[in-house]
Amino acid sequence: YGWSEPAAQRLRFLLDFAYATGLRLQELVTAKLGAIESDAYGDSWLRVVGKGHKAGKVALPPLARVALDRYLVQRSLPVTPSKWRPSTPLIADLGEGDGGISPWRLWRVMKRFFATAADVVEDGSPALAEKLRRATPHWMRHTHATHLLEGGAELTTVRDNLRHASLATTSMYLHANEARRAKQVADRFAAPVN
Repeated sequence: YGWSEPAAQRLRFLLDFAYATGLRLQELVTAKLGAIESDAYGDSWLRVVGKGHKAGKVALPPLARVALDRYLVQRSLPVTPSKWRPSTPLIADLGEGDGGISPWRLWRVMKRFFATAADVVEDGSPALAEKLRRATPHWMRHTHATHLLEGGAELTTVRDNLRHASLATTSMYLHANEARRAKQVADRFAAPVN
């Protein structure tokens, strides 16, 4: 689909990492290797400065760590944290320097991916293709939250990982859970058939 190998590798990393972490676009492009830390329990975290210049940290689950390690190897960078240059951007710009990608460029890369995916599924699923054409990088954040909740994560866990100020903001992702709950209750208490 016209992606160079480095661009395809970066895209694969972006999709896995954005989905696994729920980071905002700005947080993705400003993230540096030096912001990754491990705690006493062996869990990995990424320190971020989010919306409103608020500092926070995001859990880095195994999917994010595996994607990062694979991407670092592809970029010929060390996987061992003690060998990292702290200022190295998580996402390469694919240019001559070792700078990161701009927010606008990342937005365009992901929009191009969604458009390409829409073209691939168009014949078999026009409705899905239309959704993909409307998708933005922020869609990955919504998917992250929805899948966490569908997987049984507590609302407060999702709130904290997304760094929302209130549960009310996070509760907008409950739509899938509520729909499933309504169906299960309806199935159990169906009206008698006469």
